[in-house]
Amino acid sequence: MKIVFYMGGFAPIGGIETFSKNLLCYLQSKNYDCRLVCWGQMSPLLHSIEQAQVKIFRTAWRWGCRWNVPDWILLPLGIQQVKQAEIILFNKIFPSKIMQQLRAKKSQKAVFIYITPYRPSLPKTTLEKKEVLEIIKFFDIILVQSSSFINVLHELGYQGRIEVIPLIPHQPGKLQPFPTNKIFKIGFLGRLVEDKNIPLLLKSFQCFQEIFLTKFYGENKENYKPTLEIFGDGHLRQELEKLSHDLGIKSSVIFHGNVSNDKIEAAIASCHLFAFTSRNEGQCLAALEILGCGRPIIATDAGALPDILSDSRLGRVVHSANPTTLANIFIETMILIEKNFITPEVIRAAYLERFAPEKVGNCYKELLDSLCK
Repeated sequence: MKIVFYMGGFAPIGGIETFSKNLLCYLQSKNYDCRLVCWGQMSPLLHSIEQAQVKIFRTAWRWGCRWNVPDWILLPLGIQQVKQAEIILFNKIFPSKIMQQLRAKKSQKAVFIYITPYRPSLPKTTLEKKEVLEIIKFFDIILVQSSSFINVLHELGYQGRIEVIPLIPHQPGKLQPFPTNKIFKIGFLGRLVEDKNIPLLLKSFQCFQEIFLTKFYGENKENYKPTLEIFGDGHLRQELEKLSHDLGIKSSVIFHGNVSNDKIEAAIASCHLFAFTSRNEGQCLAALEILGCGRPIIATDAGALPDILSDSRLGRVVHSANPTTLANIFIETMILIEKNFITPEVIRAAYLERFAPEKVGNCYKELLDSLCK
């Protein structure tokens, strides 16, 4: 079976790109003929896809994104691959004129599948809703990561087939114990953009640190200040660094910048727990990587996070997102970790029950096989 993953822009680092690598490598290992169609610079992620024997058809042009110039330059190359494919996977939305041309060139039996990278949102105007519906109607099937996403697609007017399948994570490495030093570390892994709502995380950490030091260390608190470890980068970094200074927690907030894929597990293992204060999310592949490494997550009820954390062994969902509430939950979780009521072994076991890469990959395999019978 020939499968084309029509990716468009392929960033050097990102959750969507990591998921694409995981899925392509898994399917290729199961003897599918997988091809990736993308534009952008060569990266370690693309090298790992090549090493898995996936054929990559790539253009290097990446200027003029505002006008979709790279997507139009990629189109002739993409059409050649779409013509030969039985399954065409997308996880980005392209302009309707590009989708029309791709759809017109596919074989009669070929299937267009869209894998949602984020929770679908309802447009604000009737015109915007019409434009979105015009694009999603090009897909025969839409895969979502949470059943809560289905109603939004129906409200948009989509009448095609919808399936719920998680994003496929990679196989976690050796499980590491919690850090043994006396400094309690909270982590964040992701892009520094508006949807992640990092200001709420910073304010919650400030509140947590104040409660923690007053409650547990009194006058001897300077040697035991907790830290917030932020792994990731984005256009809001400078603004967030200023906010941490204004909140008086600059010395306790460490901005590490982007972390390469081969160092992510070590970064995760350096912390006791992770927190997500997002306004909008998809499945958040970073959350699965964190749980696979045996670290609990405290998160707002955005996207698929409530589904992921529906098992209380994995963490907690906060429905009333304010700094005091989050700070108190950080304290409660810290105490449970110190008393060994929360352990990396239990978290990983619970994670593998639902999100083992082979188990999730097999869900994709069964779906794709059923489409070509």
